[in-house]
Amino acid sequence: MGVDFHFLNVGHGDCTIVYWPERTVGEKTKNERIMMVDIYHDEDEEDFDNVLNYYKENFKNADGSIKPIFRLVCSHPHQDHICGLKKLCDDNGIKILNFWDLDHSFVPTDFNGHPTHEEDWNAYETLGNESSSATVLKYTRETKPQPFWDDDGDRITILSPSKALIKQSHYKDDGSKKDIVDIDEMSYALSIQVNSRSVILAGDGRSAPTWNDIYENCKETLKKCHVLKAGHHGHECSFHEDALKLMAPVCIVFSNSEDDHKEHGAEKEYKRVCPNSTICNTWKGTVIVSVPFEKEKPISVKQG
Repeated sequence: MGVDFHFLNVGHGDCTIVYWPERTVGEKTKNERIMMVDIYHDEDEEDFDNVLNYYKENFKNADGSIKPIFRLVCSHPHQDHICGLKKLCDDNGIKILNFWDLDHSFVPTDFNGHPTHEEDWNAYETLGNESSSATVLKYTRETKPQPFWDDDGDRITILSPSKALIKQSHYKDDGSKKDIVDIDEMSYALSIQVNSRSVILAGDGRSAPTWNDIYENCKETLKKCHVLKAGHHGHECSFHEDALKLMAPVCIVFSNSEDDHKEHGAEKEYKRVCPNSTICNTWKGTVIVSVPFEKEKPISVKQG
C-alpha cells in the first residue's frame, strides 16, 4: 500500500491525480483523499486521455458513486492547465471540496488557443470566487502547514510560490506594474512526502527566477526527492542543473506532447545530469508511479 501518482497523457497540458488510500497509522485511521493538480481535457483528441472518463473509471466507491476530489490545485491559470475545468465543474458526479488557487491579477490577453478556453476561464473565476461551492484556499511557501496537508496528513510542502515570487511576477525591478503578469513564475510547485521519499511536482516556473528561489530556500526538501515531474512540461527553460543534482531523482516524468518534446524538451540535459534515472514521457501513455508507505519497498512505475 502506498500513494499513487497518475500522470495523465493529455498532450500539451497537465493533469496529475494523487491518491492517498485509507490507512491506519498507530491508533489513527487516516481517510483516503484525492488531489488533482491541473486539468487539460480535450474530447476531440482520441490519442489523449479523457480526463473525466479516466477519473470516473479509476476512482469509484464500492456502490458505484464517484469519489470526490478532496483538493483541486490549479498550479497557475494558463490555458494548458485549466482547459476542461467547466466540464469538470458541471459534472454533478464529481464533487470538488477544496480549491487551491493563487493570489494574482493575471487575465488572459486572448482566447485563441484551446476551443473551450474562454468558458474554462469563466469556470476558473467562478470556482475561485466568494460564492464557490468549494473552499477556496490561497497559499504560499510561508504559509504554516494546515490540517490535512501537514506532517500528520498528506505531508505536502509548498516550494513555490513564495511571497517574493508573487511580487516579482506582478512588478518590475523599478516597482512599476508589469503589463502582463508572469503567472508561470509563481505557479505552485509541490513536494509530497511518503515515508522518507518525496515526489516533486515542479510547476511551470522557469530556471530564473523560480527555480533559483526554490534552490536557495528549499535544499533540504529537494534532497528527499525520488520522483520528479519535470518543470514546464520538461521544457528547456525550466531546467536547473544545481537543483536537479541535489534532487537526483530515480524517476523523471515529462508531461508533454510529442511535438513539444522534440522542439523544446530538455530530456538530453536531464539524462546528462541523472544518467541512471528512469525517464517517462506522458505522450507515450499515462504514467502511474506508486510510492509504498514501507520505505524498504521499491517505487513502481507503470506506463500504458
